[in-house]
Amino acid sequence: MALKIEVFYSFQSPYSYLALESIYDIEKKYDVELLWQPFSAKASGQQIQGAAVNPDKLSYLYEDTRRYAAENSIPLEFPAEWPQEEYDPSRVTRGAVVSGDLGFQMEYNYKVSHHWWGLGQDPNDDEFLSELCDEMDIDLGEFLSKLSNSDTRERVKGIYKRGRKLGVFDTPTFVIDQERIVGLDKIPYLEERLTRGGHGK
Repeated sequence: MALKIEVFYSFQSPYSYLALESIYDIEKKYDVELLWQPFSAKASGQQIQGAAVNPDKLSYLYEDTRRYAAENSIPLEFPAEWPQEEYDPSRVTRGAVVSGDLGFQMEYNYKVSHHWWGLGQDPNDDEFLSELCDEMDIDLGEFLSKLSNSDTRERVKGIYKRGRKLGVFDTPTFVIDQERIVGLDKIPYLEERLTRGGHGK
């Protein structure tokens, strides 16, 4: 039986974006089932008090993410006023839940993340989801209807509550039997652990 790994990720996080390819590679190389959990306080309706930005930590984040992106040939474009002002993730987070139901979550995760962080586009622009649905050959009206309904909103809230119960504080976070492995830089450790555990294909 495939080992289940919950993947808590956020479209707001450049690290989640940079980790996507490596995470999907894990599913190709190991006998695991990835359960993608789009995690966002804002999308779940939580009022989170913004913390003061540590300028040294922020400058390192830019340095670290740009270095990783360059080394792995991944395009990276930060929004102009980020992180003081960031795009609202609510709509695309609900869209991730719907895309999972409809069977194209991997393509959706790639495309939303690439347009947001690779091209620097605002996910709330009128054309953002329209262009994505065109690229994926998905009916825009049906997709918008599903991501706007109350059930989808409640499921996004439920994912956030589950993440907080498990102690998720950053993304990407991998949860195996309620044990957390946090961060892009922990993916090699996760792979070593899967290899030691005999989960290779």
